[in-house]
Amino acid sequence: MAAPRKELDSGYYLQHFNELLQFVAAHYQGVLTADSQALLRDFTVLSEAAQQLLVRMLNRKGTVFADTELSYSEIGPTAPVLDELSQAGFIAPLTEPDLAGFWLRLSKDTLWQLLQLVKAELANAEQTHTAQADISSIKKSQTKSQLLGAALKLPVNWLALIARLPQRYVALQRQDALNYIYFLYFGRIEANLALFTLRDLGIRQTGQFKQQFTPRFTQAQQAQLAYQLAKAKPAIIELGKQLKKQPDNATALLSQWLTEVAQWPLPDDNALLLKRSDRCYQLGKLAEQYKLNDIAIAFYQQSNGFPASERLARLYAQTGDEQRCQQYLQQLLDDPSCDEEWLFAEDFYRRKFADDSSGSKPGHKRRSQLTQLLHDAPLVGVDELYLGKAEQGLMAHYAAQGYTVFHAENNLWLALFGLWFWHELFEHSGSALHNPFERRPRNLAAGGFYQQFATDIEQKLTQLAAPTAATILLSALTAHYGKANSLFYWHSDLAEQLLPLLQHAPQVQGVSSLVPILRAMAQDFSRHSSGYPDLFLLKDNQLEFIEVKAPGDKIQRHQLARLLALNNAGFNARIEKLHWIVDPNRLYVVLDVETTGGKAGTDRVIEIGAVKVQAGEVLATFSTLLNPGRYIPSFITRLTGINSAMVADAPGFADIASKLAEFLQGAVFVAHNAKFDYGFIRAEFARLEQPFDMPQLCTVVNMRRYYPGLASYSLGKLCEEFDIKLTNHHRALDDATATVELLKLINARRCTPQLAIK
Repeated sequence: MAAPRKELDSGYYLQHFNELLQFVAAHYQGVLTADSQALLRDFTVLSEAAQQLLVRMLNRKGTVFADTELSYSEIGPTAPVLDELSQAGFIAPLTEPDLAGFWLRLSKDTLWQLLQLVKAELANAEQTHTAQADISSIKKSQTKSQLLGAALKLPVNWLALIARLPQRYVALQRQDALNYIYFLYFGRIEANLALFTLRDLGIRQTGQFKQQFTPRFTQAQQAQLAYQLAKAKPAIIELGKQLKKQPDNATALLSQWLTEVAQWPLPDDNALLLKRSDRCYQLGKLAEQYKLNDIAIAFYQQSNGFPASERLARLYAQTGDEQRCQQYLQQLLDDPSCDEEWLFAEDFYRRKFADDSSGSKPGHKRRSQLTQLLHDAPLVGVDELYLGKAEQGLMAHYAAQGYTVFHAENNLWLALFGLWFWHELFEHSGSALHNPFERRPRNLAAGGFYQQFATDIEQKLTQLAAPTAATILLSALTAHYGKANSLFYWHSDLAEQLLPLLQHAPQVQGVSSLVPILRAMAQDFSRHSSGYPDLFLLKDNQLEFIEVKAPGDKIQRHQLARLLALNNAGFNARIEKLHWIVDPNRLYVVLDVETTGGKAGTDRVIEIGAVKVQAGEVLATFSTLLNPGRYIPSFITRLTGINSAMVADAPGFADIASKLAEFLQGAVFVAHNAKFDYGFIRAEFARLEQPFDMPQLCTVVNMRRYYPGLASYSLGKLCEEFDIKLTNHHRALDDATATVELLKLINARRCTPQLAIK
């Protein structure tokens, strides 16, 4: 039985806010600004009622409030409390910049109230007939958005009129000082204390890793630059929206940002340098979008490293500065910031400046290393039924050859990294967790993790090849399984994947090939934590890694970098391209269900009919009525002819589930509108807590694909069109038998090379 949910008392908002303020005051006294120090000081001298009301407002959306929506039993009369907050500078009457927030807060009734004041004012003032006509045309029956649109066109002093409303409107003040305090605690501008509430309700776990926390900033300049960069992120997003509406202002607005960026200091802290670089890169992309190449180049020059370096080189080439482009590419080749940067520079330099020694014809386009790798990858035929599920198709292909196959991707490597260095990441007194809610060390992305723990990391890397490595890993997995973290996710076969990776990784002179992979992640986690191959294969104690590319897919540069890194370390890692094939001997089960209604989650199956087919020949059939455990609606009886009396003595789905599963095993699930029938069968198995997963073929979809242009693709109409016998429509076995004939028509064209999908 689930534990009863905890109840929170009415003062929990204030308790949470005080907890946050006390934490910040204790850990960040040296980096607080004068404004944030004043806010802390002024808040502590407020009455408890004023503190409670202010925190209530801070925890609601927006910055504009009416006194009528600030009534709380634990606070009492609102007016004197608002007066106290106003005197302390935490709230103020509305000003022009607050109007946007006011309109968002406004109810339709209050908006209509306001419009009546406008109407009276316009009637008493010398206004144009146009303005009076505009207000006269407004009707209470209009929607709120229509009323607001009309109101904003009226030539009135809104602040003066708002002051005449019976409600008292106020706007929160000192938001920047407060956001800085939030930023120090959360590491981002987070004006929501929901995490504290989730913790108190027992929903969010805290304190899994450590109890003592070090500040994320120790220098005021460092903290304030980090806050500036945090504020810049949403501001740049808003700039992008503004430029879409006002593209003619792009030069002026982006030039203002260029001036601001130039004033941002270059920090010693690598994490801040990366954030500064990212903001410059985003601004450069905006400048490019509006064809302002000179401004874009200036932003990219303010950035540091990849991917800004790629854009900078391409712009040098695009603007005709060939010499500068060549020199810059050579600089990147000599001292790349990451693998991806070197790969780009090598490809771009070779294609643009290197002599063509390949003997290709003049004008022949040289392939990039990325394109060449994909071009040279082996082709593997996978049944067309896996369209949209390329990875599952290749997994089935290798499983049939006796491989143990896992869909591993990034999580395999992240889990190994997280478990091997768990103590340094999460439990060490110096780990970069700065409050009880954090689940990922803050110094990972910036490379500070390796700098801080280099000796311990290198010592642990040597243990990867030790006979005790599997025991160390299993101990960590057992001790920490299920602990919420933001590095990797837990799943039941994680040990089944990690142990062979650890035990069978190649060794070079006694050093595990895992060492350079994990070292790179420790040194530059942001660059080395993604792009790992999709599949992990194991056979005869040999490991293989495959990046799956379906027709039309392109290899990404970071995926290429991971493949090269794995191969350089000693692993067998490759790309495999898929091409779609049709197996003429594939086993199909064509199935139809009749149900009590149209919703698989709530309705039930009352009849199943299934036909097993291979190479166009019927091998077996399966048919049964089912007792759904409920009354069959009359409209279903009219449609199918099946009534409640007919199924009274029929088996339930649980009684035939194992027999049906055996009948379906190893086949492709085929149905006319397969989503419907498959959904019902899967839901019935789910009620028994049994998994159900089969490849599917829908005859509706495929008849549309291979026989386009027909008036209708319903089963009945298709049977008429192709002279297929259907004597008892809406009975399961009859419908399934007819659908077999559609499958034959589809496969006749699927197996014809000139008609098959490319």
